[in-house]
Amino acid sequence: MKTQRKDVLYFETGRDNEPTLHVDPGEEFIVETQMNAGPWLDTHPQGEELRRKLISGNPSSGCIYVDGAKPGDMLTVHVGEIELAEVGYTRFSGSTGAMPGWLGASGIGHVEKLVDIKDGKIIWSDELQLPVAPMVGFVGVAPARERWRNNWGGEWGGNFDVPEITKGAAVHLPIDVPGALLHVGDMHAIQGDGEVCGAGGIETEGTVRLSCELSPKPKSMTWPRITNDTHIMAVGMARPAEDAFRIALEQMILWLEDEYGMDRGEAYMLLGQVLEARVTQFVNPTFTYIAKVAKKYLPSPTP
Repeated sequence: MKTQRKDVLYFETGRDNEPTLHVDPGEEFIVETQMNAGPWLDTHPQGEELRRKLISGNPSSGCIYVDGAKPGDMLTVHVGEIELAEVGYTRFSGSTGAMPGWLGASGIGHVEKLVDIKDGKIIWSDELQLPVAPMVGFVGVAPARERWRNNWGGEWGGNFDVPEITKGAAVHLPIDVPGALLHVGDMHAIQGDGEVCGAGGIETEGTVRLSCELSPKPKSMTWPRITNDTHIMAVGMARPAEDAFRIALEQMILWLEDEYGMDRGEAYMLLGQVLEARVTQFVNPTFTYIAKVAKKYLPSPTP
């Protein structure tokens, strides 16, 4: 099976990133992810070398060219098994997304925690173990023109930090460049909503098994979507959080209208009863809002 290793790292997503792996639609492949720089480097044998290499956050392991992908189509990334490393960390640098860092540290100050990960548990302390909930924080394709650092998210995907991007999920992205140029990274062993620390989940590394599918892009789709066995999910990434929510809500209404045949007003009223929505991260340059609807409430999609 093809494997994208972490020997080549990209810290920005752009159309001029050189592809490091070619895959066919439907072909399974593995991506090895690289952990962000943190306290784990202090005792790592190659700690200083890695510290120099990890020049920015959320490194993508290479750049994956999906053969046959073309602008105007949709790339669906199916997420399979995730295997975690045995160490992880979380950290708060002393400032928050609500206050400019140059104004100084918050009342908490700088704190960090290194943890072991074993037997499906995160060893938080002698008294507390957290069950792992593996996820992939960064899944993006190259935008048509801009280059974006990997701490940003937008119409191209990128830095979601959405816990639902885990085994069994499918991430749907609009394609803007030939080959799509898929970038993957930022694995977490668990993450709470808001990702309030900055390194708010348990940052780690590991492997994720993926496959890609190509299809015509739905006419109303301008932002990423996520699906799994139980829900459809629209995602907005913006600042302030209200704008991210409005994007996710707009995209969900259009999705229900175009693909489920619902009248726009009816869709809006239904969302008033069954919508599940929340901020999954509140610390990156763009905040992430997810809007979810359980499939049990939806009619069959229109042909």
